[in-house]
Amino acid sequence: MPGRSATATGNMIEMLVMLSAVSCWTCTMQFWTIARALTGAFLDGRDLLTTEGGDT
Repeated sequence: MPGRSATATGNMIEMLVMLSAVSCWTCTMQFWTIARALTGAFLDGRDLLTTEGGDT
């Protein structure tokens, strides 16, 4: 049945596209989280508003 094999192939391609999209999104979110953590650490270490030696 040629129509059935074309449908199965289309479903397989659609499944691979969806898995690729989810995988890409997951990697993007992980990189974004790491970038935010590194940016926060850098900005906290170089905070221009705090005085050296403390204010207390």
